[in-house]
Amino acid sequence: MWKQAIPMQVNPISLVRVKGASKRTRQPRSLTVEEFRLLLTRLREPFGTMAVVCVCFGLRISECLALRWSDVDWLNGRLRVERGIVEQNLDDVKTDESRKSLVIAEELLERLKVWKQASEF
Repeated sequence: MWKQAIPMQVNPISLVRVKGASKRTRQPRSLTVEEFRLLLTRLREPFGTMAVVCVCFGLRISECLALRWSDVDWLNGRLRVERGIVEQNLDDVKTDESRKSLVIAEELLERLKVWKQASEF
């Protein structure tokens, strides 16, 4: 840029590719059913319900945090996932495949109803 070989508007890192830079250094570990149950006993609300929602639907935490009560279709037992929130910025979901409408099991729907009644929002 100093030599004016590339324009100032170009990010110089976009001109190079670092091989293997985006690969994970270690594989994530999944919880067993027993470990998840133990975790649930230690989580206070609303975090317990959030954990159950994430596990049942395979949601990213950004998608779970962006859910609104209006995303729940109480009559048909469905949940719409349409947005995510990262660093207090609300935006569309990360990928098109993440935008979906999911069926809510009766037990989870009841848990959500209980939380909705207890919540100030």
